[in-house]
Amino acid sequence: MSTPIQIYTQTLWEKQSFKTILWIAFLVRLLAAFFSKGYAFHDDHFCVITVAQNWVYHLPHWFETGAPPLHSMFYAGFHYLLFLGLEQIGITNPEVKMTLVRLIHAAYSVLIVYYGYKITELLSDKKSASIVGLVLSLIWFMPYLSVKNLVEMTCIPPYLAGFYLILKANKKNTLQWQTWLAAGALFGFAFVLRYHTILFAGGLGLVLLFRKQWLESLLFSIGYLLVATLIQGGIDWAFFDYPFHSIVEYFEYNSAHANAYVSAPAYRFVLTVVGFLVPPVSIFLVYGFIRGWKIEPMMFMAAIVFFVFHSIVPNKQERFILPLLPIIIILGTCGWQEFVQRSKFWLTRQGFIKGCWIFFWVLNIGVAIALSVTYSKKGRIEPLRYLAQKEDLKAFILESYREFKFIPVFYLGTPSGQYEEINNRIFNNKNFDYPKPKYIQENVVGYTLWKDKKIDKLQQEIADMQALPNYIIFTGREGLEERIAMIEKALSASLALETQLEPGAYDAVLHFLNPGVHPDEHTFIYKISYTNK
Repeated sequence: MSTPIQIYTQTLWEKQSFKTILWIAFLVRLLAAFFSKGYAFHDDHFCVITVAQNWVYHLPHWFETGAPPLHSMFYAGFHYLLFLGLEQIGITNPEVKMTLVRLIHAAYSVLIVYYGYKITELLSDKKSASIVGLVLSLIWFMPYLSVKNLVEMTCIPPYLAGFYLILKANKKNTLQWQTWLAAGALFGFAFVLRYHTILFAGGLGLVLLFRKQWLESLLFSIGYLLVATLIQGGIDWAFFDYPFHSIVEYFEYNSAHANAYVSAPAYRFVLTVVGFLVPPVSIFLVYGFIRGWKIEPMMFMAAIVFFVFHSIVPNKQERFILPLLPIIIILGTCGWQEFVQRSKFWLTRQGFIKGCWIFFWVLNIGVAIALSVTYSKKGRIEPLRYLAQKEDLKAFILESYREFKFIPVFYLGTPSGQYEEINNRIFNNKNFDYPKPKYIQENVVGYTLWKDKKIDKLQQEIADMQALPNYIIFTGREGLEERIAMIEKALSASLALETQLEPGAYDAVLHFLNPGVHPDEHTFIYKISYTNK
């Protein structure tokens, strides 16, 4: 028998569950916004932040070849306008800029929870909606990735909002032309952020055509094409050869380089979904999702088309599947809850289900909070922040030993570039119709060196740039003394240790677990003094 306190708590939760869930989602993302520094992958920094800041510096990043980029110019352009506005009011510190970026993404990503809850409430009941809302709020990767600059995450709110409008209209059983136009426009906006979301629209469209909902299909398509053409088509027409030039370029590039990236068997993403959603609960959700075709065919088919395409394509990076996970969580929860309520087997095994969910929540909440205070790529960023304080900095070397690494020069807070970028004419492209950028001699040059790059190649690059490096960053402790001696001999210089920086806890754990894949991120910064200068 329930006590008065239990009854009161249950009643309060039923009345305030939606608001409470939104607050939980926001607060854990707020934690990540302030403490989860750094970047998660290559693209969320170098294909968004670096590009946007270079545009602020009037450096023609992505325009040097005349071909459109393979990433969203709209998304990078948003950050360009943000950074430009911040610099207009005197905010130039890279760390402050990135904190504001994470705060914006934290607030924006709460929309995933909002629409996930609302859609589930339409398809099932408040109990299922609360489960979905909490899962989208607290599942281990959501708070952390929500504040990163990943188009795979930022494309989710608009397409979920589009589904919500459609399902809400279907609930009323009336044809509302403005609803279908708006839904199409939202899917079109998701496409501008992440081209692959066209697969969701395609799956939804197949169901509409099967149902012979010709007018709805037409209105949805008009809304979709209107937004996609105005934004993506307009950008391509303004900066490149013709509308949707970037889409053609993207298709041609990925067709030619299908096996150039991470490839895996067709079942790879089945394992990814099961792993990301944490077994054994993930098994419940996948089974519930399979039953979801009866609950909401449009969302189910959208997910199937997206999943099958990514399973067939050789390039299988885990983050590619991120846009799909909210649909699996929504339909999976609805389908599983409905199944359990009708299953005599599971009705007598509620203790087991409860235990699985307790394990799920303990693990996910713990990891979510840990990731929300994780400084990823600290070993790559902090050396740049240290060098940014050096008034005599002219050029530097990143000696990463094992493998080539891109340099996050954004954190220097000044027009600067990696030699490979400068050599590709990103900085001084005379065909770029922008105010003339600073000459490269006035900027900071970053050179790279690793074990597969010959030292005479570095010497040639330094001679080409006529910019002698006066600092060097060594990454990793392996063979450090021999590496220092090699540099001193090659440059006819002496090195003096400036400081040693510890890696972030996250990077240190990854190195401990798999040193073959994740190299040591200890960094050592030396001052270079030339003996024959």
